[in-house]
Amino acid sequence: MTVFSAAPPVLTESVSRRNVFALLGVVASILVSGCSDFLISAGSEGEDDTIEIMVENRTEEFARMGVRVENEEEEMMFSRVYELDPGHLDSSAGIEATPSTVTVFTPDGPSATWKYAPDLDIDCDGEDIGIALQPDGSIDSWYAC
Repeated sequence: MTVFSAAPPVLTESVSRRNVFALLGVVASILVSGCSDFLISAGSEGEDDTIEIMVENRTEEFARMGVRVENEEEEMMFSRVYELDPGHLDSSAGIEATPSTVTVFTPDGPSATWKYAPDLDIDCDGEDIGIALQPDGSIDSWYAC
């Protein structure tokens, strides 16, 4: 059995103000970038959500796409920047209430905004939102169960 007579040196070092501000900056960046869904929701993402948000990069290059979903009062329900490898689909997030408007944009300029109005022949408990960046730079929307 090992007994320590003093605290390890790491615990006795003082933390500089610069380190505290750096840590706060990282936490703020995570919250602003939309990653807080992962930190706060504790398992409410993905398949268990009423409406899943699926973002796909159908190009042959790395792509960044921002997605913003609003309700009827134009209040933000969801906002996230996706960074996707070529041919990759990310379906790790979703929302639980029915949205009104979906906006997608890229740093290179292509963007699209549309009303959430799925018209599926099958009965779903909230149609998932599909977003695809095409090789020609256009953005397509689709719905699925």
